Amino acid sequence: MDKHDPQSPIQGPADILKLAQDDPRRAEALWHGLSRPERLRTVLAARGIERERLIILAADSRELTQAMAPDEFAATALEVGPEDAGALVELCSDEQLTYLLDLTGWQRESFSPERYQIWLPMVLEAGANRLQRWLATTDLEVLALLLRHWVHIVKFLPSQEQQEPPDDLPEFTIDGVYFLEFLDPNTHGFVAQVLVLLKSELPDLYYKTLETSLWEQTAELEEYASRWRSGRLADHGFPTRLEALELWSSPAPGESGWRDLPPKVASSRTTTARSDRIASLLPEREFLPALAGEMDGEAGDILRAEMAYIASCGVAALEADPAHPEEVERAARESLGLVNLGLGVLSSGDVGKARDIVTRLSLASLARHGAAAIRRLNRRAWVLAKEGWLSKMPTGLHILEPPLDRWMAGMLYARPRCYDPSLGKDREYRAFINQTDLEAADNALIQAGFWGTLLLELLALDPEEIRGLYEANVLPADVTEIKLSHILGTWLARREMGLEGLAPIPAESLPQAVAALQKALKGGLEEELAESLRALPDPAQASLAGRSLRGVLHHLSQELAGLNPQGELDSRFIAGLVIEA
Repeated sequence: MDKHDPQSPIQGPADILKLAQDDPRRAEALWHGLSRPERLRTVLAARGIERERLIILAADSRELTQAMAPDEFAATALEVGPEDAGALVELCSDEQLTYLLDLTGWQRESFSPERYQIWLPMVLEAGANRLQRWLATTDLEVLALLLRHWVHIVKFLPSQEQQEPPDDLPEFTIDGVYFLEFLDPNTHGFVAQVLVLLKSELPDLYYKTLETSLWEQTAELEEYASRWRSGRLADHGFPTRLEALELWSSPAPGESGWRDLPPKVASSRTTTARSDRIASLLPEREFLPALAGEMDGEAGDILRAEMAYIASCGVAALEADPAHPEEVERAARESLGLVNLGLGVLSSGDVGKARDIVTRLSLASLARHGAAAIRRLNRRAWVLAKEGWLSKMPTGLHILEPPLDRWMAGMLYARPRCYDPSLGKDREYRAFINQTDLEAADNALIQAGFWGTLLLELLALDPEEIRGLYEANVLPADVTEIKLSHILGTWLARREMGLEGLAPIPAESLPQAVAALQKALKGGLEEELAESLRALPDPAQASLAGRSLRGVLHHLSQELAGLNPQGELDSRFIAGLVIEA
């Protein structure tokens, strides 16, 4: 049954689950009327607990679970959470369980027994057969490290003179040779059951594990365990950190020539059914998720598999903790943003061209193009801050008006960030994801450059004069609050008062300065200053500079509009001027 058939009561996962509540028999009949591949795609269209419910509803729940790619299974288990993922652990394959534990049982490159303990009780609850399979397929080094974390082992080999063990040996023993002291009462029962099963069903492994735990060095065990883990993760397409960091490297020669490349060829890994979970991390209007949504069949599977790889690169490169879905999503969103950005740059915003590009050029190549575009912004920002006019300013970026100061600060990060005021003050920055972000950042850089031209060239201010203004005893007392508007307002007020140069407004002259500036702002000052901007050689730059200047003049007008120069003025509360304290 086609789940997209408008006549069908099943249009998606939510419809099946609702029908299962209202009419379980009919829901079961409709659910099993779908082929297994159709059911799998329906499961993958759901999230978290809904996935688990759909799987349990199926008669072939074990086969359906094991048909999921390991990373999809791990994401499902993590979304459901360890407290509710018991059914998934019982149904999954040994390979899927190993992937989940490889992914979440380590903190970066360090083995974490506590994290293994989160999932292992579920393995025990799934039955002796499930536990035995896990023990048989787990690296000896991992078992030894876990055992060392759980128990203190004392080995006693009776001699002819001493047949009975001494009184100071730990009490627990299965074989009269290894005596164990449990280190954590909370894991005592679980560990005892593991050891009993290990001894009865896998005796050779039992002795090897205890001997290894007893004698081998922890660092050596971790080193070997890490090697085996890395190899398995690589087999499933999870990159090393060095490999993942290549997304941020420069594009290789020829990577722009996508037209000459043949269409991508499917492989067993890229034709595995996958969800749109990764694509949904970006806004749906963006190129990458939009293309993923419209592409189906083999081409869609290839694109989704590549997106899963790119997301994993983000997790590895940015050292996100795979055990925390929120961290994983943030890292994946950033790496996918590079792809989306590169796609926008290469396609010049043409949807048809973008569609053709993703069928030929790897998403990793697109990410490198996106990273290159961000690096260009980063270089320009550093030149402006460290070599340009901002380097001559006493407070550097603080002299810029908001939000220009925030835009510039974001571009100076080691991983340049896009300023986004819609995120709120606690989180003003995010990753760059599209051409609009690039254009906004480019405009900010042009504006920041223009202010240097205005102050140092058009107004002919001396950097030492500006420095003197900051070093004097003035209001605002916090010099980081002295912005471009303060410098421009102070210079204009002094000019209207017939005073030369740049210096703080004398406190006794404050009423005169306010009155003069109010009059000038109402009397064509904006047009006078705009005329001087026409000397800029680039018309586009002149236009942008004009808008910036008008914005500052408008800000000054608002700050001074409510002041009465004939009344009492308190210099502590007058913005837009630098005044002697």
